[in-house]
Amino acid sequence: MRLLKWLYRLRRSERGNVLIVGAASMPLLIGSAALAVDTIQLSLWKRQLQRAADSGAIAGAYAVGQGIDELDEPVDRDLEKNDHPGLSGVAVATGSYGAKTLSNDDCDTRGITPCFDRAVQVSLTAQRTLPFISIFTNSASHFNAKATAALVDEGEYCVVSLYQGTSAGIVANGNANVKLGCGMITNARSDSSVTAGGSSQIEASPIAAVGDIDGESQNFVGDTVLKPHTVPQADPLAHIPDPPPQTGCNKQVGAIMGPGCYASMDIKGPVTLEPGVYYINGGDLTINAQARITGENVTIVMTGPNGDAGDIQINGGAEIDLTAPTSGDYKGVVLYRDRRADVIDVKFNGGAGFDFTGAIYMPTTNLEMLGNFALNAQCLQLVGRILTFKGTAEIENNCPPASGASAFRTSVVRLVG
Repeated sequence: MRLLKWLYRLRRSERGNVLIVGAASMPLLIGSAALAVDTIQLSLWKRQLQRAADSGAIAGAYAVGQGIDELDEPVDRDLEKNDHPGLSGVAVATGSYGAKTLSNDDCDTRGITPCFDRAVQVSLTAQRTLPFISIFTNSASHFNAKATAALVDEGEYCVVSLYQGTSAGIVANGNANVKLGCGMITNARSDSSVTAGGSSQIEASPIAAVGDIDGESQNFVGDTVLKPHTVPQADPLAHIPDPPPQTGCNKQVGAIMGPGCYASMDIKGPVTLEPGVYYINGGDLTINAQARITGENVTIVMTGPNGDAGDIQINGGAEIDLTAPTSGDYKGVVLYRDRRADVIDVKFNGGAGFDFTGAIYMPTTNLEMLGNFALNAQCLQLVGRILTFKGTAEIENNCPPASGASAFRTSVVRLVG
């Protein structure tokens, strides 16, 4: 009876009505707040899972770029470094990616543009229990994330400057005329990482740099495409081994020379190099004005104790016709100055003529090509520190099959889906 009287008075009281409405609304308010918390938590988990999928796909694409066939290990290793709430399933697939679909068919077969032949797709599944929603569902919430990364072709380069400083890495000035059948790239971080001054002209595509390139310059001609602020270029010939220590080196230079170790080379007339590797151990390579050098399947390696290589001098009037080996440690390399050597400046003087098939690889050398230096080559690769052109150079990169040399194709990893 007392309870009924109390309820009656409560109903007739304004404050009592508020209490009743508040009490009736409390479950709705608490439920709404709990649902909001669960929704935010679920959104956070989905975002973490998507980030893990993105990172895993990128790791897989980098592994493909390094020639790794089994991708589960690098993807799993990457996933361990990321937040992946309640991860319950990982699927890794490779193939070509175009029109937002991964396929075992290559891009040419599919005929889709854009299409990426080297793509990696990572699909993740996770489940977590949400405190409020699970009261009604009596089960965990399932959610998925998928990401696709691919190696995207950034261009074909035959001239590579490994210089990482704040000056220009590739320079053309005077009346230099540099015409390439491929691109140029430098790791320089300057406001003008590639410069062309005076009446010089550079025609190459693309021209790329980690730093900036003056897009207003009239010295970049033809179909040249500029790509400033690109990713750094790794040494494309880093796989070439350091030269082994040399002993018992020959001091004689004759009209016909065989491979092996030489204390130095001072070439003044016609010389034929027989196939093989020619080590110059600590001395200099001098090619004089009347020199005529020919050889097939030949590599000249400048080295010395602990890589202490000598100097190179090529004088005007010299003619050099060399073809790189098609196999072995120095496959595709014609001239190699030890990467452990001190930085020096090397000048190829005007009037000298090169007919090369293969790479000039001198990663710690500042190379200058002066005057009317004729760098006429099929399938040239030029890798150095700072590269300067002050003469005329025309390079065509139409590499013979199985020559062991070609322009360097550069790719970057990007999320494409």
